[in-house]
Amino acid sequence: MASLKTIARLLKLKDLKLVDFSFHRDSTVRLYVKPFKNGCRCPDCDRRCKIVRTRPKLREWRDLSVGGHRMVFCYFPREIHCPTHGRCEENIPWAAPHSLITYRFEHTLLSLCQSMTQKAAAKLLQTAPSTLSDLLHRSIERHRHGHRIRGLRTLGIDEISYHKRHKYATLIYDLDTSKVVWIGKGRGRDTIDRFFTEALSPWQRQQVRAACCDMSASYIGAIREHCPQATLVLDRFHIVKALNEAVDQVRKQAWREASKHDKKAVKGLRWMLYRHSSTRSRADTVALKALERSNRRIYRAWRLKDEFEQLWNYRSR
Repeated sequence: MASLKTIARLLKLKDLKLVDFSFHRDSTVRLYVKPFKNGCRCPDCDRRCKIVRTRPKLREWRDLSVGGHRMVFCYFPREIHCPTHGRCEENIPWAAPHSLITYRFEHTLLSLCQSMTQKAAAKLLQTAPSTLSDLLHRSIERHRHGHRIRGLRTLGIDEISYHKRHKYATLIYDLDTSKVVWIGKGRGRDTIDRFFTEALSPWQRQQVRAACCDMSASYIGAIREHCPQATLVLDRFHIVKALNEAVDQVRKQAWREASKHDKKAVKGLRWMLYRHSSTRSRADTVALKALERSNRRIYRAWRLKDEFEQLWNYRSR
């Protein structure tokens, strides 16, 4: 009994009780468990119900590996009779219905796949890449099942590239909850129109109060057409990027027109002109002050870009 409690504490088992365990030659540890306090709860209403029978087939769930050993949960599920939902299998607290992995294995799988490739995640989790890919898609489909867009008031539109930047997808996200609510293939006007016409009802489109996007004419046109009452907000990143590109164009033109002697004053200014005022060193400030005397045109373009930073601190229209 003491050894079972020790193993349960080391593995941090919750909402279940460890009744036995066994070691096998293939570096697998089978943990025979059962729901805490006899279980027998309905998976829909969580009501404790009457047991009909215990299924004869042993089910297994893959858990996280410990010390190079594969941990597997084993249990004989029971059928119950719920007065509301009828005959069904009891709720399994450590795994989703019809799943072959535990909740914490699934959580670790999803976390790793966010920061690395599936092949690298499969190596860490000691499973085949094809198996991990199948488990990943099952988990995503289960979480997306029954997904509905609700309470969308402020939306953001952006695009991502995949397949080595040969293909693009349009993302719609809720800025209030910081969650992605819709993904569509492509990045043109047809894709964004499909979101407004298929994913949102006319009443939902009227509830949108603000929409944020880059300076793409497709996104701006779609927002003005489908949500004319919404306040259009341009993404700060793209505005700053456009300002830096404008300053760089002035620098390039001045470089082409400058003489061999004047090019010494313009050389090495590219990254210095890009820097934010909070990251500039004292040497950078001295060099920019000297630019006012050597090339006033570049200095004026940089000054306009630098003064534009005050816009983000305004509170009044």
